[in-house]
Amino acid sequence: MKLAVISTSRIVEEFVAHLGEMPEIQVTALCCRPQSRPKAEAWAQQYPLARIWTDEAAMLAAGGFDAVYIGTANHLHYDTAKRVLTAGYPVILEKPFTPTAAEARDLFRLADEKGTMIFEAITTPYLPAYRFLQNMLPEIGPVRGAMASFCARSRRYDAYLNGIWNTTFDPACAGGALYDMNVYNLHYLWGLLGAPEQGGYYPTRGRGGIDTAGMAVLQYPDFAAACLASKDSDGESGCVIQGTEGRLVLHGGTNALPEVYAVLGSHRGSGERLDAPKADRHRMAYEFAAFADMLARQDHAAEAEARRRTLAVADLVDALRASAGENT
Repeated sequence: MKLAVISTSRIVEEFVAHLGEMPEIQVTALCCRPQSRPKAEAWAQQYPLARIWTDEAAMLAAGGFDAVYIGTANHLHYDTAKRVLTAGYPVILEKPFTPTAAEARDLFRLADEKGTMIFEAITTPYLPAYRFLQNMLPEIGPVRGAMASFCARSRRYDAYLNGIWNTTFDPACAGGALYDMNVYNLHYLWGLLGAPEQGGYYPTRGRGGIDTAGMAVLQYPDFAAACLASKDSDGESGCVIQGTEGRLVLHGGTNALPEVYAVLGSHRGSGERLDAPKADRHRMAYEFAAFADMLARQDHAAEAEARRRTLAVADLVDALRASAGENT
């Protein structure tokens, strides 16, 4: 898949740094702000990138690529994706897909109108360990509770404390722990447990009203799940889903699933531990391989399932924000 990339953000930098692990992807264009051109040109000396642009409209008009990956700041996702879809290109849109579910639905409507596809770049469901979790879930019996945590003090937190503006800690830019970190927990649990009946969000508010951390509590018919995320402090990231016959365990972030295993029958004795397969590529390589395959085969069934997941989580985020008194 020949790919154009918009932005020189940190997630895009991580992506281009691991292009060597993505034989399915060839970056033929990268568009950035004029002030970011030196950074993009430095990347082009180090990584397999082609032409650098600072004019998005000119890049889209020139073409030479199959799809566009958007890695801009969260609040720019909707407008940027809308322009790219209008130009007729498939879109890979970095998480969180859009700040609101209404915007997500509008982008899917536009993609259908243009006869193209749009995907959310969310790593979790495409990782090999996630399929293991889905397969092992019936083995642990009826679920009785779940706790997920994804916590890491942001490199931008000190700047925020010192009054230096950045999008990560600006509510107007869809920053904060719910959008940036807890969205991984929500995707992780939704894909395994489905949608909760209701949920509440309990944020830790910083200056400007931003949620520097927060706990989402999800109520299912027979159990509850808790999702903790923080950008103001480090913690032990991971997840445990407990059933009557065993548990599913993750050590590490819900964005990468570095160590995953199931423990079965521990209540009967020592229990049996079954380990998930380890990833052999960078975490982003799996999602981009899936997108390239869906585009190449025009696999609308797979895209529809990806859409369903994106919209379910977007609706849940809307509900959580509303529970915390935020407008959606």
